[in-house]
Amino acid sequence: MDSRCYGCAVKFTLFKKENGCKNCGRAFCSSCLSFSAAVPRAGNTQQKVCKQCYEVLTRGSSPANASKWSPPQNYKKRMAALEAKQKPSTLQNQGLTHPDQVIAERLARLRQENKPKLVPSQAEIEARLAALRDEPQGSIPSTQDVEARLAALQGRAPPSQTPKPVHQPPDTRTQAQQAQDLLTQLTAEVAIDESWERGGPAASIQNDLNQGDPGSHSTNSKGQATSSLEEEKSRLLAEAAVELQEENTRQEKILALAKRLAVLRGQDPDRVTLQDCHLPDSDDDEETAIQRVLQQLTEEAALDEASGFNIPAEPTLQPRAQCFRAEPERRP
Repeated sequence: MDSRCYGCAVKFTLFKKENGCKNCGRAFCSSCLSFSAAVPRAGNTQQKVCKQCYEVLTRGSSPANASKWSPPQNYKKRMAALEAKQKPSTLQNQGLTHPDQVIAERLARLRQENKPKLVPSQAEIEARLAALRDEPQGSIPSTQDVEARLAALQGRAPPSQTPKPVHQPPDTRTQAQQAQDLLTQLTAEVAIDESWERGGPAASIQNDLNQGDPGSHSTNSKGQATSSLEEEKSRLLAEAAVELQEENTRQEKILALAKRLAVLRGQDPDRVTLQDCHLPDSDDDEETAIQRVLQQLTEEAALDEASGFNIPAEPTLQPRAQCFRAEPERRP
């Protein structure tokens, strides 16, 4: 129940402050606590007291006066309603039939069962915790055991038997480095083959079951080595020819661009040679140089067209017109 005035049952708020009677100690509002009297408990000093204590302190107490004063009707109604909510309503079942009374009793029992249970005390919690600690604990399964059981339930291989994936780092080498490594590997393989060919015939003859004809075995091994060397030589020659052809094509393109640049500059293109051009060392430098030359050619051509220089003259149409005029004369 909210804190209210003992005299008028008004709820205490920000504007209705709670004050206490210095004699009886009950809570009153400022309007009900408007009397002043000498209180023996406070050393016979003037204090704020309620009306009932004021009459007792000033006139003396009498049984008639004590029974005369009672709480207000509003307060009595509120207390009666609160008691009616707390006590089970047994009077409501009066006048009902037997089946209705049974249903009402069952409903009351269900309400009692659905009430929230009491929170256990700290002593009960400590006792339960001690009992749990005293109980023998079984062996706790490890993470590997749990994973193996889960894999068995799911129908797959356990993690301990699953092969781990092999990490393959990305190849960060450039194309030139890869080509150089490949040539180094091929050179090492050729050197191994040559070393095997030098010491191979003697060991092969010793381990050969057909020792009666050693000459045929040595002839076959020499023929195979010769054919492999010829194939390797032809492949290397073909690669060198392709690279030489690409180099010649690149030089021809650069020379053609240099001649066009000389024409735009007003120079003699026949005097331009490859020695005058600075050839790049790598493919990236070559592409950069070609882009730079093309951009320069485009800019110079745009400047020439804007200035009126190096504009090809349009062919005259007079001879063609004369031919058309002469044709009707030949017809009969």
